[in-house]
Amino acid sequence: MGAVGDYSRALWGVGVRRRRLVSVRVVAVGLALALLVGAVGFLTTTTSPAVADAVTNVVPVGDQPGEIAVNPLTNQAYVATFEGVSVINGISGGGDLYSGDMPVDVAVNTATNKIYVSEIGGSVAVVDGVTRAVTSVPVGSGAGVVAVNETNNKIYVGIASGVAVIDGVTNAVTTAPLSAGAQDIVVNAATNKVYVNSGGTIRVINAAGSVTGDIIMGAGFIRALAVNQATNKIYYTTLGRYGAGVSVIDGATDKTTGKYESSSKVGMLAVNPATNRIYVAADSNSTDGYVKILDGATLTEMAQIITPSLVRDIVVNQASNKVYVPMSGRGTTIIDGADNSSSAVYTGQEPVSAAVNPSTGKTYVANNGSDSVSVIDGTEPAPVKNDFNGDGFADVLAREASGVLWLYPGNGSGGWLPRLQVGQGWNVMTALLAPGDFNGDGHADVLARDGGGLLWLYPGNGSAGWKPRVQVGSGWEGMSAIEGIDFHGDGFVDVAARDRGGALWVYRGDGSGGWLPRMWVGSGWSDMSEITGVGDFNGDGLSDIAARDGAGALWLYPPNGYGSWQPRQAIGQGWNTMNSLVGPGDFDGDGRADILARNAAGELWLYSGQGGSWWPTASRVGTGWNGMTAIL
Repeated sequence: MGAVGDYSRALWGVGVRRRRLVSVRVVAVGLALALLVGAVGFLTTTTSPAVADAVTNVVPVGDQPGEIAVNPLTNQAYVATFEGVSVINGISGGGDLYSGDMPVDVAVNTATNKIYVSEIGGSVAVVDGVTRAVTSVPVGSGAGVVAVNETNNKIYVGIASGVAVIDGVTNAVTTAPLSAGAQDIVVNAATNKVYVNSGGTIRVINAAGSVTGDIIMGAGFIRALAVNQATNKIYYTTLGRYGAGVSVIDGATDKTTGKYESSSKVGMLAVNPATNRIYVAADSNSTDGYVKILDGATLTEMAQIITPSLVRDIVVNQASNKVYVPMSGRGTTIIDGADNSSSAVYTGQEPVSAAVNPSTGKTYVANNGSDSVSVIDGTEPAPVKNDFNGDGFADVLAREASGVLWLYPGNGSGGWLPRLQVGQGWNVMTALLAPGDFNGDGHADVLARDGGGLLWLYPGNGSAGWKPRVQVGSGWEGMSAIEGIDFHGDGFVDVAARDRGGALWVYRGDGSGGWLPRMWVGSGWSDMSEITGVGDFNGDGLSDIAARDGAGALWLYPPNGYGSWQPRQAIGQGWNTMNSLVGPGDFDGDGRADILARNAAGELWLYSGQGGSWWPTASRVGTGWNGMTAIL
């Protein structure tokens, strides 16, 4: 595509987004581990595992997908793209709903099974969900955000001159004139009131379509709106000289009754009416983002969840009490509302919006940069990287000088269960790594290089044992470091290997115990004294590499999903006191990947990852580990 085409695509990706004008970032929440020294040289605690959702499908759709809506009754999702509207039938592609005039927003009336698509040319396409027949309804220039009231079957569309109101039966259009147009619209179907962000003032529209009130912010700027129909409260985020924060409107009086003052900028927000929790995107002073969790009744802050980049959207699954947060770049953070723990999955390049089907537990994320929609299944747990015994917790393997291999089962909270011998004769191996599930059978595996340079796969059986080993390579004696990484976020385990010249190569796994062609991913890595695969350490859904330089600084190298790296980040100093680094995955059960490090005294330290660029916090989890010649 030429320069003109590229420019129009850029405008589509930025200029016509609904409620995406958000700059958002994260304050670290300290993690305190209550650890007690055990009798066998390690520390013990117990807890339940943190379970992440899994991406079960990625559906190709039209060019540059944006807004997305779901009809739970028909189990179909609709995504507006540069070319029209694409359909996802539960988990698979359902073709195009129609090809239209550059759709801007899409909404569904589940009661009538009609889909409403605002178009940049000034019309709304009304599509029958069964026959896919399309009726074009002119509404006025600047058609943008769409909201549906299923109670009275009215559809509200932001236009340049205000709000167009479509009668869902006749498609007749009336207009509520607003001089500043409509940047955001939320509907309270319990009261049939509509709240519109119009140039920094909230305008109230009644069931008849008349403007009945204003909530004036003065010099403040309103970023986003959300409604809790159960409590008849409306929440909005503000910027401006009166300070950033989240304010609440009493729906009975349509007056602002309280405000949460924020020291940082705030943007997108969503409400879970079942728990009366508010989730607000915010800025930090670094490259990170975060989500503030507020109590809707008191407007007090309950927690902050770190994200590695800006928040693009926030959606709530009320049925599962989970919150899905697409982030600028490549991942989606998932917050468990029960305990405010979080995890992340890779969904695709530049996820921009999401929609939930509460009846199936699936969430759909539109990836603007990779022309796809990822399906996150809230009922399917993501695999645990180092779970060798099948209990859902990350474990550690360690080889002693005699060649005996021991399994140290993790208890899911940064402690240990009694160790088990799981092999002998492993001292013939010159490199050991635990990359995850290399052969695709659902169990964690081990890769080992022998003295002749042969690479062997030891498939785990999921019960602290092994299936027969398989040779999966030769000529690996030229590699000075070998580590596991999912470099492309496709769910297949890859291997990063440094050769004697300092070049780093990624050997792409095919997901079934074999290889795709290797690729060069950097040079100059000979300056690093240790390289370790640390899982998804920064919380963007892609697994990372940590490398220690000669001065003892620890650097995080996050992949960008395109076959290269994001800018590296310093995540620690003084690591030259450590003689072994291990990336076991989420060892302490908080949903974030961790690092285990052994010092010269034989102490084993857990460095708990916090997501983003924040440095991990340290806790001692073992002693007497200096007798081990390999820890993985």
